Amino acid sequence: MRGMWKRAASSFLVFLLPVALVAQTTLSDRSVTVTASRTNSVTPDQATFSIIVSSPTDSSRDDVLAIVQDAGITVANFDSVYTSTTFTNSPQALRDVLQWNFILTVPLTSLKSTVAQLTSLQQTVAQKKNGMSISFSLRGTQASALALAAQPCATSDLIADARAQAQKMAAAASGGVGGILAISGSATVTPPGVSLFPSVVVPTCSLTVKFALTGF
Repeated sequence: MRGMWKRAASSFLVFLLPVALVAQTTLSDRSVTVTASRTNSVTPDQATFSIIVSSPTDSSRDDVLAIVQDAGITVANFDSVYTSTTFTNSPQALRDVLQWNFILTVPLTSLKSTVAQLTSLQQTVAQKKNGMSISFSLRGTQASALALAAQPCATSDLIADARAQAQKMAAAASGGVGGILAISGSATVTPPGVSLFPSVVVPTCSLTVKFALTGF
């Protein structure tokens, strides 16, 4: 597990992507409609772990939570539970167990300490020999709501992008661009999901603006 963490931690590189503008236009007799879109690079700042607790089939969720609470895992982290069949060495036999899955999201700055904490919990549970065991893995990285909020898609910026493109279209027809007739779409960032590649995530936003044409 420590080797996995070292490999994951060494790949936390920051790549800056240029802001991209995509514009689609439609030109009618007296108006022009432009859809402007932007993408912003956001560096992930959170790591997500999957923690699986194997327990006897007569265990309750409260029993499991009592085991993992020292690692800061609560019922809010609970994801799912399912049955599984495992092979035991002593005595050699097949045994049905419950697999309790928890999802834990922590800041990247806490990655090393979280791995150490989960490793310690894993060893502590194994020493109790009560039929329970713990395994964990790093699922990937993601951008927090705070990181996404730091890269907003301002409506004024998207309108300015749309107007600039509309002016190019109107100038080609020897005309000009007047006021806004309609706006549709949203300037809200679309959050990305968890990524196995922690370089950057690319949220997008777009806005469709209809302008009046002048000079025709």
